[in-house]
Amino acid sequence: MELELKTPIHQQERLKSFTLKEIKSEIKKLNHKKEPGFDLITATMLKELPQKGLLNLMYILNIIVRLEYWPESLKQAQIVMLSKPGKNPTDVTSYRPISLLPTISKVLEKLILKRINKEMNPQDWIPNHQFGFRQAHSTIQKCHRVADTINKALENRQFCTAAFLDIS
Repeated sequence: MELELKTPIHQQERLKSFTLKEIKSEIKKLNHKKEPGFDLITATMLKELPQKGLLNLMYILNIIVRLEYWPESLKQAQIVMLSKPGKNPTDVTSYRPISLLPTISKVLEKLILKRINKEMNPQDWIPNHQFGFRQAHSTIQKCHRVADTINKALENRQFCTAAFLDIS
């Protein structure tokens, strides 16, 4: 009996390497008004990188994807508390946290998301009821889906249970 070795799914569907054109395109889209993360690398700095710097960035981003290892430094976020307008500044609930990620991390996330959406057909493996972080899927649509499910259950004289959790 011959033993057949199968390649794991994640190795079968590896992302292709990013091109210099793709990286330049994502960097060009960066908002120069956004604050940088703890590394202080701004969008303007990336936009002004010379060709050699862009090539080095491309090598680094492709190695990250090929090794399937996201470096700790790209995971770190600087948390800044912004006060809500018209709220009491002495009240803790008057502030909202903003996470400032490294700009390079943002570029890599956008490149990977674009590649996944282009090459891996997310509609094949992301359930239709998943609305978070998907294009053309808003919270309003999720609310409509919940309301529709409740209405159908009521019309069919069925039970409909739900649990909602709001943590502050």
